[in-house]
Amino acid sequence: MKAIQKLSLVVLVLCFLYASDASALTIVTDFIGGNPPANAVGGGNLIDIVNAAARMWESVYSDTTTITIHFGWAPIGQAGNHTLVEQGGTPNREITGVILFDNSGAESFFLDPTPESNEEYRRRTEEYQDLGGGLVNVARVFSSPTGDAAGHIDLLSVAVHEIGHAMGMCAANTAFIATAAQGVIGIPGDLPYAGTVIPLASNNAGITSHIDAMQVAYGAVMQGVGGDERRIPSELDILANAQISGLTLADPNAQPPNPSRVSPARGADRIKMLAPTRRGY
Repeated sequence: MKAIQKLSLVVLVLCFLYASDASALTIVTDFIGGNPPANAVGGGNLIDIVNAAARMWESVYSDTTTITIHFGWAPIGQAGNHTLVEQGGTPNREITGVILFDNSGAESFFLDPTPESNEEYRRRTEEYQDLGGGLVNVARVFSSPTGDAAGHIDLLSVAVHEIGHAMGMCAANTAFIATAAQGVIGIPGDLPYAGTVIPLASNNAGITSHIDAMQVAYGAVMQGVGGDERRIPSELDILANAQISGLTLADPNAQPPNPSRVSPARGADRIKMLAPTRRGY
């Protein structure tokens, strides 16, 4: 049974990589205003980028639930910031949140005009690690950027990360607080990779809502975001939020749409475990 569950999650993630439009989970996005920073490049816009990031998370869960995210630009002093506004229900999940993206110019963003494809990045890296439940994918990173993407922070990655907080990994979320009380997220038997223990980072204030980059190979979405790269949710990110928010993995037998929407992996490889060297949000 465990092997079947793992295979199902692999198929599920393949469906996610092809950006399925069919999803019971709905993330309602509401642009609340603001202007992009003057030093942003790429020519894309925040609305399209946030919607593309939301579709990634929608495609991996099948629950008939709705999350509303209000988002916009503001001079917040960090690339992105998520605030939980309302949560409730059974299971106890976030219902409404606010995500702000920095327009102070402190961060130099790449605004991808085609956020549903990754052609600006020439290398894709996947990393796997055994955290107690067998080898699980812990990172999917696109790197070696070209053109405007080079030398900038990918705004799509920031949006994926912040929506990941809204999916459950939020320090203000009572379900997260209960699940992560020991500084880890344990994956139980009703999910693939049962027995996996996901370590969380900590600081002087205590446990954070980020995966520990000192113990998990570099590149998980919920570790943070670095420059000159694009991160998309790994199996570990998907499992963490499923456990916190009681989310159901999407039907792995669903037919993926046109695969041309996802650029091919070029120069795909694996990386060693690395200490964190890039900023997290």
